[in-house]
Amino acid sequence: MALMTTARQMFALQELDIILDRIQGDQSKAELELNNSNSVGKLETELERDCEWLQETVLQQKATKLEAETQKVRSESLNSQLYGGEITNPRDLEVIEREASNVRLLVEQHETSLSGINEQIAEAQNKKAELETKLNDVRTAWTVRQAELHAAIKELNKERTEREGQRSKLTEVLDPTSLQHYEKLRKSKGGLAVARVERGLCQGCRMSLPTHQQQRVRSGTQTVLCSSCGRILILNQSLK
Repeated sequence: MALMTTARQMFALQELDIILDRIQGDQSKAELELNNSNSVGKLETELERDCEWLQETVLQQKATKLEAETQKVRSESLNSQLYGGEITNPRDLEVIEREASNVRLLVEQHETSLSGINEQIAEAQNKKAELETKLNDVRTAWTVRQAELHAAIKELNKERTEREGQRSKLTEVLDPTSLQHYEKLRKSKGGLAVARVERGLCQGCRMSLPTHQQQRVRSGTQTVLCSSCGRILILNQSLK
């Protein structure tokens, strides 16, 4: 029964095509993950940005510290002039006192700023250490994952070659017209050109088949298309 044989062959071809679609999907996902994973890059960028900020803050700390020390020296010098007895003119002493008061205020402001900067640096150093640890962990995990993905892609390529060989042999025995019909249906029906018939239902669209159509499928003397979805029909028992 050539027609039944053709239907079986097209169903077998469809099974291979479904497997090949799955292989293609799995490979695309693996390659996408392999090429687009940026978790390491994001952490590296974040760490680099935080390190730059930390360096700038350390420079700010040094500048503030130096300015505070300079003002302290200035304050000591003014206090020496105030209480050393060398200057006795009240007006001069009043000027020096005002200046000394301003300098003391500057020293306090610099020390307050320095305290805040020190806290920021301590927090930044802790965050930097945490990021470095996290980055090392992510790098290690990504190295393992890369190896897994490369191995998976290798196996998928091997399976693809085997399945494509099987498909090539199968298409060689199908007549061109039947193959062209199959390819057209498969493209228009979401990858399913051939549907099994079980308990009078087309398993492609789940619609009930008229009795006369079921009989034609059983006879196997002609190609039968589902009256609802247009797929090629084949009895489930004929697949055994």
